Amino acid sequence: MAWATLTVDGTMEFHDGIPGLQELQQVVGGYVDAIECSIAGSPATAWINEEGKLVSDPERNWKVDVICPLAGDWIAGNVAFTGGVGPEGETLGLGDAQVAELRRIDRDVHVILLDQDSSIGAVIR
Repeated sequence: MAWATLTVDGTMEFHDGIPGLQELQQVVGGYVDAIECSIAGSPATAWINEEGKLVSDPERNWKVDVICPLAGDWIAGNVAFTGGVGPEGETLGLGDAQVAELRRIDRDVHVILLDQDSSIGAVIR
């Protein structure tokens, strides 16, 4: 089992096991909010800072738009990815196909920032 982290600078790292609440809070820098998404056609969860946009000068995480697009919205700050939710509500790890897809995105997707404050950018696939 694995989980992954994606920082606002585009750095993706993979970790063994399943993260606990404290690990998730450390990654996102505060209280966590879970967003259901799909990676490689399987359920996944993107863990974000629930107050990420409320901090002064929030930084958009551009690469996460490719992984977990939100219609008309965007994610600020670092993100952690886990698998879906188990039958008893437990957090699951990422499957092999999900890890492979995240590695492909990490390798093939590049972000170009078009202004000083990172509010305008382009994602190149």
